[in-house]
Amino acid sequence: MIGAMYVVHQGDFDEFELKVRTLLRQGLVAPALVTAFTSWEGPKALLCFGMLALEALLSLPLRMTHIIASLAGWGHQITLGPPRFRRFASRTTILERTIDRLLFEGAVLSDLADNGRPKWTAVATELRTGSAFYFGAKTVGSWRLGRINPARVTIAHAVTASAAFPLLLPALDDLLTFEKPDGARSSERITLTDGGVYDNLGLATLWPDRDPAVSLDVEPVDTIIACRAGDGLRMGAPSLFFLARMSATVATIHERAQNAAMKRLFDLKKDGRLRSFVLPYLGQVDARLREAPADLVPRDEVTNYPTDFSPMTEDWIERLSRRGEQLTLALVRENAPELLPASV
Repeated sequence: MIGAMYVVHQGDFDEFELKVRTLLRQGLVAPALVTAFTSWEGPKALLCFGMLALEALLSLPLRMTHIIASLAGWGHQITLGPPRFRRFASRTTILERTIDRLLFEGAVLSDLADNGRPKWTAVATELRTGSAFYFGAKTVGSWRLGRINPARVTIAHAVTASAAFPLLLPALDDLLTFEKPDGARSSERITLTDGGVYDNLGLATLWPDRDPAVSLDVEPVDTIIACRAGDGLRMGAPSLFFLARMSATVATIHERAQNAAMKRLFDLKKDGRLRSFVLPYLGQVDARLREAPADLVPRDEVTNYPTDFSPMTEDWIERLSRRGEQLTLALVRENAPELLPASV
């Protein structure tokens, strides 16, 4: 979200920082409630929830029959079709409308093309195909489904899809027309959720060995700086019940995928496919920094800060942003000093 705010901002950096800090202090919970109670998005979400609940209730006998048949060994003879209704409104669409109202005012992705700002791409996860779904100024879509016109997609929609944390926000449920490389067109129903489900380090568009004949949004990359808000090595409480057990399971899957991605960074650099990479993360062990600043915000002061849309205090904004800047500069000096001007 902050990256999107930067690429649409027209003023200087001080004005941009003030806008970001104002948003963080305000949070998005209260503005989303305003949207829900003062626009049609709230009633639409309630209506949609009621329709989906009614469909689930009416299909309950068939589902129970399917369970009994499965226990008897002939469940394959009873098929359960997909839901008839799309989730056309939800808490997620309320958030999207809120973000658009506060930050982007209806701007579409194609507005970002050739605007003099850095290239910006959001990545969501398409759940029906298990693939990455890219939102950029010139490319929107996935290799499985094809492309759609960026002029038809708002920046707010891209940001919301990329940030729709599954445990909190329902997936965006869209019906879109895609075009394949051979010119064939098809209408597909897609469900989009947090891009971190597919790639929690945000490296999906940056791998230098991606094949442009298959992958979307491919550009040559020789240096990667990937900022991560993780806490490092985890030691959680014993997982005795279902929710705790599933939470620990998902966390473990994410951590293993992150470890594989980090190893891939080292392998690509070793093979000469990457010139350098830097991976600053919030839980960095301070003692391992070779060039730590004297006023470094300690790791213990920032770990375990929740990821949500609630208002932030000025103290937390300052601590998190300052540590992020300090870690990034320190690690760039260690691993890619050629990226810094002599005065820094």
